Amino acid sequence: MLNILAAILLFGFIIMFHELGHFLLAKLSGVAVVEFSIGMGPRLCSFQGKETRYSLKVLPLGGSCAMADEDTDSGNPNGFLSKPVWSRIAVIAAGPIFNFILALIFGIIIVAYTGYDLPIINNVLEGYPAKEAGLEPGDRILSINGQKMMGYRDLSMFLQLHPDEVLTVKYGRLNAKEAEGQASGDISSASDWYADRPDYQTFTTTLSAKYNEETQTYMMGIEHMPDYHPARGILHLFQLGWHEVMFQGRAAIESFGLLFRGYVGTEDLGGPVRIVADIGEVVEQVRPAGWLSVILTLMNMGVILSASLGAMNLLPIPALDGGRLVFLLIEAVRGKAIDQEKEGMIHMAGMMLLMGLMLVIMFNDIRNLIFR
Repeated sequence: MLNILAAILLFGFIIMFHELGHFLLAKLSGVAVVEFSIGMGPRLCSFQGKETRYSLKVLPLGGSCAMADEDTDSGNPNGFLSKPVWSRIAVIAAGPIFNFILALIFGIIIVAYTGYDLPIINNVLEGYPAKEAGLEPGDRILSINGQKMMGYRDLSMFLQLHPDEVLTVKYGRLNAKEAEGQASGDISSASDWYADRPDYQTFTTTLSAKYNEETQTYMMGIEHMPDYHPARGILHLFQLGWHEVMFQGRAAIESFGLLFRGYVGTEDLGGPVRIVADIGEVVEQVRPAGWLSVILTLMNMGVILSASLGAMNLLPIPALDGGRLVFLLIEAVRGKAIDQEKEGMIHMAGMMLLMGLMLVIMFNDIRNLIFR
């Protein structure tokens, strides 16, 4: 029960932080906020501030920052639509930006405690593309299709998000003596050498990942031994934390894209119910390792959820923050707002589609909980 409670609190906190971004920028822009709420549905409790009602609602599925004159202009000088277009853009963009900020904070804390794991190859498997392409133990994967690989997890995630693609792999190679130590399992010196010296040889090759029926994953055919190292100063720590945010945000968008490419079915989609259940299970697994492990695990899930929420909200889909930003940017360029009634109809259509998708996801979550 405590595990589920921790998951719900984490999920609620991430949503609250997103809405807090809208709220703070609205206040700074002089926009009147009618209600700031966490959750959806009937109110569990609320209190009225000087201007804003603060509410906690039944379903932990979202939240809202309801601003005066958000959809229709009543002439209120403190209404959302009465403010300059760039102020409105800042208010709408603040939610996703705050998600990235929260993910960055979590990511920096995690890297500070655990370090980072370079994508260095320990073994190359027979019968797989990596062997045929000339990769060897001791090589470090630098980039795939131009995307930088800062950690081994970048590599494994990239392979799952880009199935059946031809991969252009750039990699670095140690000299013979250091590579021999790497292959025998002594990888600490190699990791440090890669981190501190830019003068290793680089090579480029192309290959296609091979699907493994047993693991149901796409594989290049390499094995990796985790070897975590501390960040080299504050700037490097910030760089690693920001990379984690971008990695998770990009993964969320590309995972969504797999749905339209036919690699993922609607039955594979998961929503808040599954997220909370999965977080609860992960917390249960790490509890024997102590509360520090639990906290770091929750932060890691927080990076994934917060960065994903920020990235998905920036998609140019009506009813999402990204969809609203599209209309505001058009207004900024043309110097005139699009007809509010037409914009409202587009956002309503988008909301209906999102609600339909949410119902499908909710059905999947409940079905999976019952039959898992």
